[in-house]
Amino acid sequence: MKNLFDAVQRPVMDPDYSPTPGYTEAEWAKLVFTARDHHRIAAYRKRAYALLLMLYTLALRIDSLLNARVEHLGYDKGHHVLRMRVKGGAWRAKPIPPVAWDALQDYLDSRIEGWLFCTSSGAQFDEPAVWRLCAVLARRAGLPVRGPHGVKGDGVTHALAKPDARPDKVQSWADHKDSRTTQRYSRRRQLLDDSPGSGLGADLAGALASDT
Repeated sequence: MKNLFDAVQRPVMDPDYSPTPGYTEAEWAKLVFTARDHHRIAAYRKRAYALLLMLYTLALRIDSLLNARVEHLGYDKGHHVLRMRVKGGAWRAKPIPPVAWDALQDYLDSRIEGWLFCTSSGAQFDEPAVWRLCAVLARRAGLPVRGPHGVKGDGVTHALAKPDARPDKVQSWADHKDSRTTQRYSRRRQLLDDSPGSGLGADLAGALASDT
C-alpha cells in the first residue's frame, strides 16, 4: 500500500536551535553561589554545590556523573581525576579543577566508597532528584528554571568564548567525537595539564569568593 505521507516535505530542523536559553557565566556563578550558601535545606548544600561544579567544570552528562562512584576518583600526572564511562562506553580520566575537587571533598567528608552522589541513606542519587534540585535553586536565585541536561552545553559554550579558547581542546574535554558537535556551541555563542574546565573552575572560584 502506498504511504500517503511520502510526498509530504519534512520540516528542516536546525541542530543549533534550542527552545531553552542557556545561562550566562554570571548566571552560573549566581546559581552555584545559591547552592553553596542559600539552598533551603542546609544539610544538602554541600552535595548541591559539589554536584553543580562537577557537572559544569568537567563537561559531564548527568547520567555519567550519577553513575560514578567514589572508587573512581584517582590521581594522574599531578591532577585529581574522575575515571568514568563516557558516551560510547569508553573509560576516561577527567581532570577535576581545584574548586570542584575542594567542594567534592567537603561533601564526601572522608567517605571512600559508594556512589559519588548519594542520598542520606547511601542510595544512588537519581535524575528526577537532580531536576528538582536545579528547579529549586533556579527559583531561589531568580533564574529561569532549567534541568541538568543543559549544564554541559553551557560549559562548552562558555569555554569556547574564552579569549584563548582552543576548539580542539574543548572538543576533547567535552568528549565530542565530531568537531561539528563542538562548533554548534561556538555558533550558539586531553590534555590533563590544560583542561578547559580549569579555567572555568578558576573563574567560578573568583566569582564565589567575591560573594562571601
